Amino acid sequence: MTRNKMRENIMKLIYQADIHNEYIFEFFTSAYELMENKTAVNDQYFTSVVKSFIDYKTIIDTEISENLKKWDLDRIGKVELAILRLAVSEMMYVEDIPMKVSINEAVELAKTFADDNAPKYINGVLASVLKKIEND
Repeated sequence: MTRNKMRENIMKLIYQADIHNEYIFEFFTSAYELMENKTAVNDQYFTSVVKSFIDYKTIIDTEISENLKKWDLDRIGKVELAILRLAVSEMMYVEDIPMKVSINEAVELAKTFADDNAPKYINGVLASVLKKIEND
């Protein structure tokens, strides 16, 4: 399975976790076990991103919230929030992925799964997150 497809699957799982309020590793791993064409690289990436998201969800949500413009976390659509959570998890906690790649991939997910305004908005939020991370 490609990294793009794996990102898409993780984004969908983050979305489902949000709907069900199930932020536990077993929720994610049980769904992951049903996926086809997994590799050792996929396993490592999946575990890294999901554990980072679960372990640091509060910090990730705070980072997103602090970089929203004229919005708060509760007003963001669930799909857009899942995309942002995935990207910020990668940007902050997965060292082998360049942050700009995480941003570009998030924008592509938004083009596919969110409304027409979402890619630009997500790009802006993540650019602000990137700027903050680089300045810290």
